[in-house]
Amino acid sequence: MRLVVDGFGKFIGVEGNLIVVKEKGKVLRKVKAEDLKQVLIIGKGAISSDAIRLMLQHRVDLVFLERNGRVAGRLSHPLIGTAKTRREQYFAYNDHRAVYLAKEFVKAKMMNQMFVLMNLAKSRKDSNPELATSLLNAKRDIGVCVDELMDVEASRIDDVREAILGIEGKASKHYWDAISEVIPNEYGFNGRRGVEAGSPRYAQDIVNAMLNYGYSILLAECTKALELAGLDPYAGFLHVDVSGRSSLAIDFMEVFRQQVVDRVVLRLISRRQIKPEDGEIRNFVCSLSDKARRTLISAILDRLDSRTQYEGRNLTYSSIILLQARGVVSFLRGERRYQGFFQRW
Repeated sequence: MRLVVDGFGKFIGVEGNLIVVKEKGKVLRKVKAEDLKQVLIIGKGAISSDAIRLMLQHRVDLVFLERNGRVAGRLSHPLIGTAKTRREQYFAYNDHRAVYLAKEFVKAKMMNQMFVLMNLAKSRKDSNPELATSLLNAKRDIGVCVDELMDVEASRIDDVREAILGIEGKASKHYWDAISEVIPNEYGFNGRRGVEAGSPRYAQDIVNAMLNYGYSILLAECTKALELAGLDPYAGFLHVDVSGRSSLAIDFMEVFRQQVVDRVVLRLISRRQIKPEDGEIRNFVCSLSDKARRTLISAILDRLDSRTQYEGRNLTYSSIILLQARGVVSFLRGERRYQGFFQRW
């Protein structure tokens, strides 16, 4: 179970083995600590040290989100796993394993982009054949990028990082240019961009604001999975080390962006559950209304807990993310080959 505590003035405390959420002394919710796997605190809520301690005892992931969706911080149980796993992760940076993982993360992302576009084209084949053709052309262009990526070879990631990122960037431009044709004009979406040139940070439209918020939740989920698998989420391969940045989690998250976030955002827009007027420019950045934010968070968390087929089993996306993290561990330890997760539907 995931618990979202959103809104000024809410307090998280403890009664026995229960996590209790209150507002102005009134109890809003009581949950058994052992039933929780994650708590998201948004905005200016408060939490007692007893509640933090109880959550840590039960390995509950505690995530603090700013109102704009940025992850302000996380509290989680102590690192688990063996020193051998993290040692192999650090050694891998300077050999072929880093190149293989970086390529596999990006390949899975591009495959997922292709299948999202293919599904969008199928649903518009009869109603808007011209748009369907445009979407399929973008899918084809991303396929060319996949072929380019497979041709990249090196024994160290430092020698090919820019080449891989360049291919990934080209594929993403094809993808988002196509997605912008699907989203109604009134949403003001013209691709992944923000205030800073070449960066989606500080969204200027509601769609980018939704994507940024969703990716923050996904990043927290991926960070948790990597920690549970015994990996260091800060020691990445594709994204260079930056102080305080969870580079491996950002690498790993590429695999799940389309399946967990993009599909949800597109569905919320197509059903008009979040409308253009639900975004407001504050301090030159587009912010979601409280209602829109809660709608988006609920939909993303529901997606993480929804089930799909994976290696012959019916699993939640959250479980798949954890299994994929463990797959990275197995690859680093020389136990089996890793394949990034992608779906054809």
